[in-house]
Amino acid sequence: MRGWIVLVMILLSFKGFSQTFRISIFTESNIKSMSFQPGTGTYFLMNDTGFVRKIVPTDLLTINLGISNKLDVKVNNTYLFSSSKVYLFHEKSGNNVKLKPISPNSKERSYEGDFELTNKAGKIQIINLIDIDQYLEGVVESESGSGQNLEYYKAQTIISRTYALRYKNKHAADGFNLCDRVHCQAYLHRRLNAAVIDSAVRQTKNLIMLDEKDNLYATYFHANCGGQTCQPDYVWNETLPGFDSFKDTFCIRTKQANWEKKIPINEWKAFMVNKYDFPIWDSLSNYQLYNFQQSERHAFFIHPFYGIPLRDLREAFQLKSTFFSCRQEGDFVVLKGRGFGHGVGLCQEGAMNMSKRGYDYQQILLFYYPKMRLNIQSDRLNRKM
Repeated sequence: MRGWIVLVMILLSFKGFSQTFRISIFTESNIKSMSFQPGTGTYFLMNDTGFVRKIVPTDLLTINLGISNKLDVKVNNTYLFSSSKVYLFHEKSGNNVKLKPISPNSKERSYEGDFELTNKAGKIQIINLIDIDQYLEGVVESESGSGQNLEYYKAQTIISRTYALRYKNKHAADGFNLCDRVHCQAYLHRRLNAAVIDSAVRQTKNLIMLDEKDNLYATYFHANCGGQTCQPDYVWNETLPGFDSFKDTFCIRTKQANWEKKIPINEWKAFMVNKYDFPIWDSLSNYQLYNFQQSERHAFFIHPFYGIPLRDLREAFQLKSTFFSCRQEGDFVVLKGRGFGHGVGLCQEGAMNMSKRGYDYQQILLFYYPKMRLNIQSDRLNRKM
């Protein structure tokens, strides 16, 4: 009975959070065994029947995938129980826990919030139940790294908050809201270094982006546009209002602005002929196959007549972007490209440079999303900024 009382008290406290998300972590790992150890503070260990015991920083909790869809739990190498579900609830906000996959072995990560573990299709599924602001701190650092200016982090926070709310049911069928990969937003750990990120999250609390129809904005972003953003239909074959291509000079001298790749001519030619029936028998077409210039972004290689989307070439040859030109050098086709990523929406390196030049977060967001407006998110209404 005492265990259930503790469980109810914690769950009631947990529901008091402003917004709680269920985030799948280690999503792409086929985990059979892993360990948990509190970095700071105390956690309550529970199973599907109730409270078991407290877990403190000197304890090492190991969870193994057992038989009959059960999870076998040990603390300090002493067997405790087998259960279909395992829960770890934090005692105080700000507590964090270190998670280390054992089988297969992979890098340790640290997270805040609470945790739910189940056997999902023969692997341990780990759900991090986390307050949206704590989640955003981890996302912003995972997506942007440390060492950036406050105004940039504010912009990235608003983008990531808007995305999380817009797509909060993306994985509803899987039993969680979002995953930890770039398929949703990178969420590789709690905020570890940059305290300025905490300030960015606090100072933009509840700020979201809306479109002209008062819907949550489609907050696409990428690492570097190479000097020109991309039309969405060039990437996804879909027209999206508010995402017209435009020149961006803020990113052209940053580290990911330019790239080069060499591809063997025979490999390049074989791909074009086998997949697109490219007319190499035509002398002009054959010349253009190895000598393509792209001063501005295009959707197709050479010309739409040939039916070769640049997005297909990016995927097939693992290119950093579709914004490239090519020429022949001996037995190779040399691709000289610009940018990194799909090129739609906000250019992160451009936005970082804007913040260094004194632009504030609103100016950054309006530059890349000219049709957006900022609102305060509310349970009852959105108050216009």
